Amino acid sequence: MRRSRRLRPLVAVVCAAPLMAEGVATALDGVAETRLLPAELEDLGELLRALLPDALVVDRECRAARAHADEYSIPLFSVPVEAAGVEVPSPESLRALVVGSLLAGQVHA
Repeated sequence: MRRSRRLRPLVAVVCAAPLMAEGVATALDGVAETRLLPAELEDLGELLRALLPDALVVDRECRAARAHADEYSIPLFSVPVEAAGVEVPSPESLRALVVGSLLAGQVHA
């Protein structure tokens, strides 16, 4: 399936914690469009195939997101909300990671 040209890349934020999703959307404001998707959706895989995001951000392990990222060779970033002892990236760090990876993908495409 071909991706349509967009003015800004699309990042799907798949999460169980709505506050995390809002934080990611704020961090990417101005550089990427975001779509916030609940992790519990039964048809998440189909929805991701319809949206064809350029990158994915998840707040916990999500099989549908992992499968989509692998199938379409797009970046998948995990921002754990409830993980003890795991360093959570700042909004600025997450923005830099996502934008850097999207730009690297454009160079290699």
